[in-house]
Amino acid sequence: MPIYEYKCEDCGVVNEFIVFGDHEKRQCKSCKSSELTKLMSAHNTIGSSETYTEPMSGGGCCGSPNSYGTPGSCCGG
Repeated sequence: MPIYEYKCEDCGVVNEFIVFGDHEKRQCKSCKSSELTKLMSAHNTIGSSETYTEPMSGGGCCGSPNSYGTPGSCCGG
């Protein structure tokens, strides 16, 4: 089930909705307006093995690159 973002034209809040079908009516979660514009999302992919040359940096604690097991400031322990 895809998740889409919609911007409310009345209050400017960006809302996320899990979309089960196009027949559903959507309302802004903040002001209940139905004046929503679907936003364009960036697609996140990794290239095929033929074009992918560098290993991915692992996100350790708190997503800090190359921290592999070293606790970050938001990690417990």
